[in-house]
Amino acid sequence: MTERRLRLQQARASPRIEGHQPSAEFLADMLALITGQIDAEEVQRRIIERAWKADRRAMNTTVER
Repeated sequence: MTERRLRLQQARASPRIEGHQPSAEFLADMLALITGQIDAEEVQRRIIERAWKADRRAMNTTVER
């Protein structure tokens, strides 16, 4: 688990340096991954699902204007 946590910290460093902040959902997914509650495929599925939902919300906002 320590190795997974270290890899996650390293992976988060670059976006943080560029000023990007991960969402609470993403951080929760990463913790679940580190503790073995979910696997990488589930993390990927959740990220893609959130992106699709955000796109749909953006499209609905654009269409309504």
